[in-house]
Amino acid sequence: MKPGLATIALRRYDVFHAIDLAAQAGFAGVEIWGKPPHMPEEFDEEHTLRIRDRVRTKGLKISMFGSYVRPGLPDFEQKAADSIRISKILDARIIRIWAGNKEPQEAEEDFWKETAKSLRDYALQAQDQNITLAMEMHSRTLCATAEGCLRILEMCGVPNLKLNYQVFDFRNPDLERIIGMIGPYVVNVHAQNYRPSLSETDKLELCLIEEGLVDYDKVLSLLDGHGFDGFVEVEFLKGEYDSEEAMLDSLKQDADYLKKLTSKYGRRDEGQTSSLDKTKN
Repeated sequence: MKPGLATIALRRYDVFHAIDLAAQAGFAGVEIWGKPPHMPEEFDEEHTLRIRDRVRTKGLKISMFGSYVRPGLPDFEQKAADSIRISKILDARIIRIWAGNKEPQEAEEDFWKETAKSLRDYALQAQDQNITLAMEMHSRTLCATAEGCLRILEMCGVPNLKLNYQVFDFRNPDLERIIGMIGPYVVNVHAQNYRPSLSETDKLELCLIEEGLVDYDKVLSLLDGHGFDGFVEVEFLKGEYDSEEAMLDSLKQDADYLKKLTSKYGRRDEGQTSSLDKTKN
């Protein structure tokens, strides 16, 4: 496994400074956030090439392109095509995507079928370029539950459609059950953590990844059991709204923790198949 940074964590900076900070902190790679100011709304080849070159200069890899491609939106087909073009330029093997805009319990059967068809067509286009699509496990999508993830994966039936894992409920992460269900399909991890607020105990506050309610050592241990050996990425930083100093201190501490944690996992014997390589089968 490898420690990474989703550049959305440094959204107050331009993408080039975010890449520089990621390298300084010691991450192995970056996920490029697919919104301004890191990526323009419209495809820009020159900007994308500059990002690729900056990442290479800093000795990093691009773990994933964090797109906002979502079936059901009017520009879905254009954004899908653009995301593949961007990923080819960046040399990114994974595109983060979104499984519609409804949760499983509120989606009609037609919505499931239409979303599955769009995702399948998109995945087949990406497969031609050796690119994997990773659906974000997120609220307000069909991947808002483990059951929803499995259903849309089964309906699409394409080997390069996978999942970007993140915890659904920080108070009750239910790690064994959820990872037991979706673990074989995870190709990337977004890491963030929360703890009860000191001032309002009924609320949660963002904290360092090492200090929150979710035990990420356990998360990675469970995923390791399913063959996952991809990037584990800091997604949001404690202190972002307090001060630049606090935010950058969190960046260093989270980087150090993920470097230590990921070094424990993913050391496989020759011949074993990684979670990403399974997409070829």
